[in-house]
Amino acid sequence: MFQFLQRKQEPDKFGPDPDQLSIRQLLDDSSVPISIKAVLNLPEHARQRLLRVLLPPHLLARFQIKPMTWRGPDGDEHVRVVMRPESGLLRVEARHAGGAQDAFYSVELQDNALNGIDLNLLVLNDPMAPRFDTDFDEDGRQTQFGTLRRNLKEEERAMAAGLAPGQVRSGLQASRDVFQNLETFLAMMAHYSVFLEPLTYASAWVFERRGFAYVRGHKLMDDIQREFQDGGRLRKALDGSTPFRRPEQWRTVRGRAWAVHDGILAEMDQTWDGLRMVKQIGQHAGANTFPDAVY
Repeated sequence: MFQFLQRKQEPDKFGPDPDQLSIRQLLDDSSVPISIKAVLNLPEHARQRLLRVLLPPHLLARFQIKPMTWRGPDGDEHVRVVMRPESGLLRVEARHAGGAQDAFYSVELQDNALNGIDLNLLVLNDPMAPRFDTDFDEDGRQTQFGTLRRNLKEEERAMAAGLAPGQVRSGLQASRDVFQNLETFLAMMAHYSVFLEPLTYASAWVFERRGFAYVRGHKLMDDIQREFQDGGRLRKALDGSTPFRRPEQWRTVRGRAWAVHDGILAEMDQTWDGLRMVKQIGQHAGANTFPDAVY
């Protein structure tokens, strides 16, 4: 149903601008969307009541964090809220221990130009799993998830360990629960959808399974599927010329993702950018660009 949505030249906004939203409107009409900016301008304790919905209680309990207080057994804080009210940006991070290098959970939401909400970032790391420093190059510079520069040695190690591009640790296998909570949060705020831009081929495939459709990029995903078949340009380019282009990689989502990360789309005169996806709250779009895929 949402496979080839195209953007209008002047897209319709979903609700009133944040500065136009009054308490009277909220009291009179529960269907009026609430912006992230409005949430960030609430008093601290009122804001925390709302943000609790974003954190699955059983995920916090797994690391002995109390869902109501966000504190551990010793009373230390484990959840951090980063706010930029002027741009309507919110990030919620949870760490299993004080001073931990990586958050095991991180979600970033932001108001967009349509008065909707973008999911900018979702990270689920197993803090007990080995770490691969793919987020820094050999000179200690940030790689921006491999989009700005790369650490080839660490990427090869990560791939051999079963990770996908952009991961520094294996995941927590909790994305289904996190998305259920995210949808509850958005429904509470009277939003009908959430938008995102998938960082990698693997993440696009995961978001398909979680019910997202493509605003832009479905044709590219279909082209990738076709060109990884026998005789296709991408299949032929899996020639072993780099560790990320082994002949068998077309068979799995992660294998394809590493090849795409390695720039194989140049064989199609394409790059991995410009994709945008949307999830209608409570609905599954049914997008499936890699039938019978093995992750």
